[in-house]
Amino acid sequence: MKKYTIKFAPQSLEDIEEAVDYYNEQLWGLGNKFLLDLDKAYKAIQLNPFFESVKYDNMHCAAFKKFPFSIHYEVDEKNEMVLIVAVFNTLKEPFW
Repeated sequence: MKKYTIKFAPQSLEDIEEAVDYYNEQLWGLGNKFLLDLDKAYKAIQLNPFFESVKYDNMHCAAFKKFPFSIHYEVDEKNEMVLIVAVFNTLKEPFW
């Protein structure tokens, strides 16, 4: 099975940076554990972006295993590409 190319929207990169900073403020090194959890979800999406169903507006949501976050992404099947739109803290109110 071919891996999908993954691209990050600028907002998703800001989301990740904010989360890593927050967790490192709580406990040094916790930000790295967050990144490891993100990496697991990232790799699962890359191998099979359809493992998560569409939740809204053609947006798939993949939950982290250990942190209260989910990756919101769109799939471009024709170009075998995934666009990660947001890395969302599920404990916060949605911004949209």
